[in-house]
Amino acid sequence: MTNERLILGPPGCGKTYTLIERIRQAFDDGVRPEEIAFVSFTRKAIQEAVERVLDEFGMNIKQLAYFRTLHSIAFRALGLNRSSIMDNDDWSALGRNLGMSFSGMDKTDPDEGILLSSVGGSGSKYVQVLDRSRYRGVSLEQEYNEAEDYDLYFSKLEQIKKATITYKSLQSKMDFVDLIEKAMHAQFPHFKLLIVDEAQDLTPLQLDMVKHMAQSSDEVIYAGDDDQAIHRWTGVDVKKFITLTDNIEVLSQSYRLPKKVHALSQQIANRIQGRIPKEFHPREEEGKVEYHLTLDTVPIHKGSWTIMCRTNSFVKEFADQLREAGYLYAVKGNPSIDPKLGEAMLTWRILQGGGRIGVLQAQKLYEVVPKQGDHAVVRRGAKKLLEAAAPDAMMTYEDLTKFGLIAPLDRDAMDIARLGSDDKLYVQSIERRGESITEDPRIKVSTFHAMKGGEDDNCVVFLASTKACVESRYPDDEHRAFYVGVTRARKELHLLDTDKRYRYEI
Repeated sequence: MTNERLILGPPGCGKTYTLIERIRQAFDDGVRPEEIAFVSFTRKAIQEAVERVLDEFGMNIKQLAYFRTLHSIAFRALGLNRSSIMDNDDWSALGRNLGMSFSGMDKTDPDEGILLSSVGGSGSKYVQVLDRSRYRGVSLEQEYNEAEDYDLYFSKLEQIKKATITYKSLQSKMDFVDLIEKAMHAQFPHFKLLIVDEAQDLTPLQLDMVKHMAQSSDEVIYAGDDDQAIHRWTGVDVKKFITLTDNIEVLSQSYRLPKKVHALSQQIANRIQGRIPKEFHPREEEGKVEYHLTLDTVPIHKGSWTIMCRTNSFVKEFADQLREAGYLYAVKGNPSIDPKLGEAMLTWRILQGGGRIGVLQAQKLYEVVPKQGDHAVVRRGAKKLLEAAAPDAMMTYEDLTKFGLIAPLDRDAMDIARLGSDDKLYVQSIERRGESITEDPRIKVSTFHAMKGGEDDNCVVFLASTKACVESRYPDDEHRAFYVGVTRARKELHLLDTDKRYRYEI
C-alpha cells in the first residue's frame, strides 16, 4: 500500500528545504536518483528543486530524469516529439476551416507547465473554455454556463470541439490536455519516492495523473498550501487538494514573515472559507506594516522593493509611474532599460575617459551598436576582426579604431547605444538619482500570481482590484490572492490604497 502524506507549507516555512531533506534521507537509505520523481505545475518549482539537489548532492543533472513538470513527464512517457504537438501552423489551418482566427504562436510548452492555450485571435476564448472543461472533468455545457461569457456561443463551442478532434485525428496531433489524458494510460517506472510540489495548483485532471503515478510508487508526498491556491481560472479545484489525504503535516515556523506582517496575513487567511486551519509562527523581528494613500510616501528611493498588483493592467500603470519618476525597475524580470545597452554606454564612457577595455567587453559593445548608416559606430563585420586580437588584450579607443571602430570619441554614449529621445531623458533621470543602469533594478513590479513563491525585503501591495474579482462567486479567490501578496515581505509591508471603484478591504 502506498504511503501518502500532505505537507502544508505556509509562506516562508521551508517547504522546499523539507522536501530536499526527505530526498537526502532517501539517498542515505540507498534510493537511486532515477527512483525519485519530483513533479510540479510549473518549471519554476522544478528548477528550484533541481538546483538545490545538484548543489546539495553534487550529481549530474541527467540523473534527475524525473524532476519535471507534469506535462513534460507525460510528454516523455508517451514517447513524443515536438512535431506531435499542435503548433501555430496547425492552429492557423484549423482556424481557416472554422472561419475563425487562431493567431500568434502558441507559447504553451510542455516544460513550462502552462495549462490554457495562449493562442490569440477570435477563437482563443473558445479554446480556453474547451480546455478548462477537460481539465476540470466537467461537461462542456457546465463549463460554458459557469464561464458566464456572453460573447461566446455554445453552438460554436460544439463546432470547434468537433473540428479540433477531427483535425488532431487526421494529422496525428495532440494538444496539451491530450498529454495529461493519455498519460493516464502510460506505463510509469516504479518510484521509491514521488514528490508533488505546489500540489494546490493542479487541476483535477492533473491530480488524476498524479494518482496514476502514485499507484507505482512506494511513498508519495504532496506539498503545498491551500491558502495560496490562486489558479482557479485554469480549472483548479482547491477542495481536491484539501482532501488528498488525512495524513497531514503542517510546517510551523516561518523564516520569512516578521510578526506584524504575519499578524495581518492571518487576518486575511481567516476569511477563507473551508481552508485547512494551520498554526505557524513568525520570526522574532517585529517588522513593519504601513498604509499609504500614494506611492510618493513609500520610501522606494533605497533598498530592494517589489510592488505587487492584482492584474497586469495595474502593473503597467505602476511601470509608467516609475518611469515618469525616473526609477529603474523590472517587470517579470525584464529591466526597463536593456542591460546590454547600459553596458555599452558604460564601456563607451570608459573609452572616452582614456581607459582600456578587454576583448570580450569590446565584442559586447560591437554587438549592440549601429553598423551602417549615418550613425554607424563600427563597420559591418568588425566583430569578426576582434577575433584576431589577443584574448587577454586590453584596448584603448585608438586600438579599437584598427578593429573597425569608426564613431568619433566625442559622440554621446546614449547615441552610441541607439537610445531614442524618450529613453535618453529616462536614462538621465535614472542617473540623476545616482543609480546605475547596468545593475539589477532595485524595484520590481509584479502581479501576485507572478510573485508567488518569491519574496523581497520590502513589498508594496496595491489594494485596487477589478469588478470581476470583487463580485466573483468565489470570494475566497480574492482573499487568497491578497494573502499571497502580503506574505512576500521579509521586513516591511506597505499597503497602498486606491481611489479606484473596486478595491480589497483590509
